[in-house]
Amino acid sequence: MYIINTDYLCVAGSGYYKAAVGCVSPRDTAIGYSLASGRPTMVADPKIHAACRECSQKLTCRDLANYTAPISIRDRVIAAVQIVAFDSAQCEALKRKGEDIAEAITLFLVQSCEADSRLFSALAGSADEIDSSGLERLIGESKAMRTLKDGIIRCAPLDSTVLIQGESGTGKELTAQAIHDLSPRAAAPFVAINCGAIPESIIESELFGYVSGTFTGAQKGGKAGLFEHAEGGTLFLDEIAELPLQLQVKLLRVLQERKVMRLGGRQEHDFDVRIIAAANVDVAEQARNGQFRQDLYYRLSVIPLYVPALRERERDIELLVHYFARLYARRRNEPQPWVEPALLKRFASYQWPGNVRELKNFIEYGINFRKGNTLDLETLESRFLNAEKPPSSERCGNWSMNTAQPCFENKPTEEKVNGKETKTIISEKELSEQETLSKCLRLYGADLEGKKRTAEELGISLATLYRKIKRYSLQDAYRYDVGVS
Repeated sequence: MYIINTDYLCVAGSGYYKAAVGCVSPRDTAIGYSLASGRPTMVADPKIHAACRECSQKLTCRDLANYTAPISIRDRVIAAVQIVAFDSAQCEALKRKGEDIAEAITLFLVQSCEADSRLFSALAGSADEIDSSGLERLIGESKAMRTLKDGIIRCAPLDSTVLIQGESGTGKELTAQAIHDLSPRAAAPFVAINCGAIPESIIESELFGYVSGTFTGAQKGGKAGLFEHAEGGTLFLDEIAELPLQLQVKLLRVLQERKVMRLGGRQEHDFDVRIIAAANVDVAEQARNGQFRQDLYYRLSVIPLYVPALRERERDIELLVHYFARLYARRRNEPQPWVEPALLKRFASYQWPGNVRELKNFIEYGINFRKGNTLDLETLESRFLNAEKPPSSERCGNWSMNTAQPCFENKPTEEKVNGKETKTIISEKELSEQETLSKCLRLYGADLEGKKRTAEELGISLATLYRKIKRYSLQDAYRYDVGVS
């Protein structure tokens, strides 16, 4: 049994659906059909019933039969209850008693809500601020988004590794979470790690764990790694292209052998974890250029998925605008604002280099600083103008370390090794990279905040910045450093 309110939030559940409490149910399911129509629905055969024809969950649904009834209080439908059967004996019982069970539950809830207004508020509350689950996380009906959702539905029941690629801010982690939520592993942990945000010196211990005494400062008794924390569930490796090459070798072996060993340990352990990786660069291209191991790329990209950029799904922009406007208005206990047509047109013409994340920030700013109950162009025009400004001369230049630049010439530079002059080959690209890095650190400062600004300016992660500082021996960068938070 489970119950959803009119925001499609699951507020109660038992048995298999106990894990669904707190999640948002897709609107195109049988319970959503009954909630919208206000009529009870008996689904004896989910494959052919009208309520299931357009259901986004039909490929992963385990229901053999279900009975749904709307819950009305004070002449208002505020929820729906569904009784679900998973085997033949339950199906027979459901056909005989399903209506009586649903009626009894409905009567109990109606009487309870009339006696306690707090229960009524909880049952009929808004779900906008609750994290949704499954495909409800992914707002959009464009062709590109329908293709992505179809891919999610098809791969969710499987156990194969998935590689999600797309620009920053498009929703790669939401895509991974949707795959997990629709999979048989949904009740188990979903564990995420950003491979580019953790310093190289500790990422191995974070992934695999360590035994007591492995290194100075090691936790007494050792520490479990993320593979162990994700046991039975899903491990999401975000920004996988930022993983150091030497660690890629170890990860490949772990994935091939399906065994993991803690640092400093001597015993391998089997693990049952599904791997989903993501990257905001073309990993295949990096593999061809030697920047990423080809064998690991082939191991990860069993099922490739692409999350489209916002400029590739223009028809979804208006849906997203209204969704975020409603979300942030309700957080301020205010009604959903009217969105000015001129602003919608401006949204549609903007290129959105930061994708959905940037759009979300625009809307949050607009909701907080609008003058009335209208979200208008005047409030946000300055944000658009600032975002569209060309790089100024005070910045480090229109250059990114993520941009592959051809090396036309290698120049020898002299250095001393054991007191003897030797020559090493350093490319013009590397010299340019070093100069740009030094300029940014001088401009923004060598403390932690300066490094964060430098990494953001150059389009690289903080961990990658530290590796480049070490590589080029930019000792001045460490002068005021207080470490990575």
